[in-house]
Amino acid sequence: MEKKMIDKTAGCFCGEHKFNVLLDEKPRVFNCHCIDCRKKIGGIISIIQLRENAVDIDKSKLGTYEHSGGSGNKIKKFFCKKCAAPILTYVSKWDKFYLYAGILDDVSILKSAYNIFYEDSHFPFMEISERELKT
Repeated sequence: MEKKMIDKTAGCFCGEHKFNVLLDEKPRVFNCHCIDCRKKIGGIISIIQLRENAVDIDKSKLGTYEHSGGSGNKIKKFFCKKCAAPILTYVSKWDKFYLYAGILDDVSILKSAYNIFYEDSHFPFMEISERELKT
C-alpha cells in the first residue's frame, strides 16, 4: 500500500526561496533539543523527516554549513544566503534530509512531534517526556 503524500508550499523569511515539498499524510516531526540545534537556532527546533526527492529546491543556491554531530557523523545545514533562514538539514548517520518545520506556509498538517536529544541538553525550565513538552 502506497503512503498518501501531501503537497505543501514553503519558503524562507525573505521570500528568496519558495518551493514545494511532499510530506507524508502524517509527517514524522521531531523537536530536537541537542546542543547543536540549541546553538544554531537559540532553542529547540522542530524538523520534519523527508522522503527521498521530497523537496523541490535547488540546494546549490543555498548556503551550507557542515559539522560533526554528537555521534561524529557529518551534519550539513542548508540556509538562505540572504536572510539566513534555516531550510534543510542532512544527517549522514541516518542518510536523511529534514525540513525545518517553521518554513512551511501552513503548519496545520503537523499534529504531533517526538522530543529527541533532550536528556542532557534541554532547558531546565522545561518538563519533557518522550512525547510531550510542558513549560
